[in-house]
Amino acid sequence: MSVYRRILVATDFSDINLVAAKRAVKMAKQNKCELIILHVIEHFSLDGDPLSSVFNYDTESYEALARRTRARLDELKARLQNPDIKMELRITPKSARHEILRFAKAHDVDLIVVAPHGQGIIGMLGSTATGILNSAVCDVLAVREVDEAK
Repeated sequence: MSVYRRILVATDFSDINLVAAKRAVKMAKQNKCELIILHVIEHFSLDGDPLSSVFNYDTESYEALARRTRARLDELKARLQNPDIKMELRITPKSARHEILRFAKAHDVDLIVVAPHGQGIIGMLGSTATGILNSAVCDVLAVREVDEAK
């Protein structure tokens, strides 16, 4: 019997997030479960987040950002591809911490895999990973090693 049925790995395409995705693939294979790779487009001007007036990450339309993100997710999936696991790619807008938690709950995720450092200013402070660790209703694995990404 496997410990996990559905694993969610959140990615911002940084090196440390690649390490997290590789770990998630290994865990999904060991548990014979589904892996969901999620990227949150933090397009604050659309979601009304309190930080939207401070951080406007991108002035592109959400549709343009989503197309570019889908291409990057497809590349990541090809890099991680493992015929032994079912892998699903998802894109969602809004604030990363809130959306990862919402998505995990809505999709009955058993484990969230995150990396504590990302690309943006907020990610470098670790607020997304910390928020997920403190608020998730399922297990959370915070991946720290970067040497596996190479």
